[in-house]
Amino acid sequence: MSERAPHLVSLTGVGARVFIWLYFAATAALALWTLPDSTQPVLVLVVLALYAGAVIAVSLDRRDRLGLPAALVLVGVAPLSVVLLLWNLVPGGYTSWFIGGATAMLFFANLRGRIALAWIGCALMVGALMLWAVVMGADVVAILLTATRQSAIVAVGTLTALALQRTGGRIRELAADASVRGTAEAAQLAITEERTERIEELRTSVVPLLQRIADGAPISAEDRSAFAVAEADLRDSLRARALRTPRVMAAASTARRRGVDVVLLDDSAGEITGAEIAAFETVVVDALTTARDGRVIARLLPPKRALLGTVVVDGSTHTSHEVVRGG
Repeated sequence: MSERAPHLVSLTGVGARVFIWLYFAATAALALWTLPDSTQPVLVLVVLALYAGAVIAVSLDRRDRLGLPAALVLVGVAPLSVVLLLWNLVPGGYTSWFIGGATAMLFFANLRGRIALAWIGCALMVGALMLWAVVMGADVVAILLTATRQSAIVAVGTLTALALQRTGGRIRELAADASVRGTAEAAQLAITEERTERIEELRTSVVPLLQRIADGAPISAEDRSAFAVAEADLRDSLRARALRTPRVMAAASTARRRGVDVVLLDDSAGEITGAEIAAFETVVVDALTTARDGRVIARLLPPKRALLGTVVVDGSTHTSHEVVRGG
């Protein structure tokens, strides 16, 4: 499991912590109820303290995949409790509660993604049970059946953990697919909006002029001037998108009608802030307004340069302006 994988059931939420503490309370109640039957009551209290420490470690760890320190505590307490209290077993009584308690700890470790460690703890617990049966001359078959039942519970925990991992992985795949689709849809929407904007610009500026040509009416010098301005405006739409502000377009159109050759270039790759374009716009508009002939070249420079752009007026007067990035 990932450190923060999506899943259907929260194993680190309030509900999960409450469940663990309720299980501990039930286990503690059973242990204290059978305390009079215990041959070593002090060890029972020691094991309950170990259980409490393990539950605290699990409750404080909020990662989906249990952290290694908390996992070692959980998996270590389980077989240790069995080793400590095996000698406390009383035939026919309920003093074997600690076996179920140890198995529950391994089950929790499984659910929180520590499958290998849980099975190591299970192997140690089963080994301790079988060794005790041999040493004490107990019914080995009965102990083996007990060990098998506990191992089956651990196996259920493993299968549940694997199912949660697969579910979490599938949810991540679906989330990634949704993100890709959302990005593609947003890009397509942007393309559609850009296309609509460009068509509207052409409809406003170029279509009326084309209609005049199609009508076959005589073309005047004023018409040719309008055609030249429209052609330049189209060039600007391709080469100077960031400079196509209302102020710059109006000043450029007026300057072109005066006979000024206006060249607008945008090499900024879109990496320019609103404040920077406003500062550069002021310089460009001033140059276009004062120019009476010749050429005005305004260029936004590529990103990661000290200069934001340059404006050069080359006519009866020659001036050059450099705008510093962020200035």
